[in-house]
Amino acid sequence: MRILVASIGHESNTFTPLPTTWEDFRVTYGEDILRRPRGSLAGIVDTLKANGLEPVPTISAHVLPGGVVKRDAFEKLRDGLLRGAENVNGACIFLHGAMRAGGEDYGDTALLSALRARLGPRAPITVALDLHGNITAEMVADADALVTYRTAPHVDTYETGVRAAELLLQALRGVKLTMGFAKVPILMPGEMAQTSVEPMASLMRMLEETDAIPGVLSSSFTKVHCWADVPDQGVCAVVVTDGDANLARAEADRLAQAFWERRAEFGTTVETYEVDEAIEVALAAEESTVFLSDSGDNPGAGGTTDIPFVLERMLEKGVEDAAIAAIWDPEAVETCVAAGVGETVVLPIGGKIDTIHGWPVRVSGRVHLISDGRWYREGIRREENEEEMGRLVVLSVGGIDVILSERRVSITDPEQMRAVGVEPLAYKMVVLKRGYLEPLFQAISPRSILMLSPGPTNCNVTRLDYERVRRPMYPLDLDAEWVDL
Repeated sequence: MRILVASIGHESNTFTPLPTTWEDFRVTYGEDILRRPRGSLAGIVDTLKANGLEPVPTISAHVLPGGVVKRDAFEKLRDGLLRGAENVNGACIFLHGAMRAGGEDYGDTALLSALRARLGPRAPITVALDLHGNITAEMVADADALVTYRTAPHVDTYETGVRAAELLLQALRGVKLTMGFAKVPILMPGEMAQTSVEPMASLMRMLEETDAIPGVLSSSFTKVHCWADVPDQGVCAVVVTDGDANLARAEADRLAQAFWERRAEFGTTVETYEVDEAIEVALAAEESTVFLSDSGDNPGAGGTTDIPFVLERMLEKGVEDAAIAAIWDPEAVETCVAAGVGETVVLPIGGKIDTIHGWPVRVSGRVHLISDGRWYREGIRREENEEEMGRLVVLSVGGIDVILSERRVSITDPEQMRAVGVEPLAYKMVVLKRGYLEPLFQAISPRSILMLSPGPTNCNVTRLDYERVRRPMYPLDLDAEWVDL
């Protein structure tokens, strides 16, 4: 049997001024996709092949989270998904679940609808999704099964692909996949719901218990991408059963109710302060290094990474022995490269792209290093681990080493800093444009603090200007009641 496989991932933030264009995507078509699949797509492909099915690859397209996807880019993603969709027996794909596009509030819903229309009503379709997506009723109607990651930070992407493929195999064997779906009106950043910390840890264990119920084949939460001002938002529960619609709906309702009842227990999972207090706490800390997350400008959720607010506050407070990774400013990079290593430059940093939440900060600094941005994931020097970030500059501003990038980069691995001669543990303070620390930074962090910094990924969602989200919505409305969305 021939099974269409594809992977399209974008997390769209409607509060950032930076649109996402077709050129931003890293796109692979056809058989090239099968040469080095990653994440959920790898789990899907391996499982299908192990069971004697032929994967029919169409498109793999991914990009850093950012602003709304331009219409022409969305149409190319849709057309890429559908190419080669003839003469297949079903589809097993990955979608992030949080795409917004020109003319499409729910981009993943539109992609899935187009696929269903092309394949017809009988071909089974199963979908692996990010935990931080947003499921709509239309997605439930167009898919035979939806499954999501169960970890945040995400370390089970491959396993989620396996689960999606296994459900497709059951459908092909004649099992009637039936989904129940419930949504509760909660907006919550991922920084308040790491799956190893309560109450999320207990809720994720409920999924394992639900899976053990006779007749249940799979259960999932989507914890919502909260930085999208669209009407149909909320935390979702989905349960897949072997043909039992009543059981599927009852269990989805039960899971959603459990989440709703514990909504007030969620909070950030590490020390959390406003920016000035976070800096002062770090300065006084006994630990040799303190990692501070500039959470309002997190590229992992759509931040531009060009807001220099934290740098400005550190300079104001006379901070020394610190590093910042990384501020996106192509003009500053060009100025530093033209000056050369060892030269002193006076220039404005940041505030050129996101002028809503930040402004340029004028500094005088010495160009410490210029790099082509090539690095190896986890420091393993193999061809398949090589990545490149574009040109980077380390600019020493007093006692603060600022990494400037000509592209928007997401710093998730200490090796990205080491590749430009910046050893994170050599500094008293390290500012990362992240939300919660990614696992590789968590592993080396003596102490971490989350800063409630301004920006389009502000972890205090009550500070953002929602205009379209259906109300009431918790915590925008603390007295919100659960109504059927």
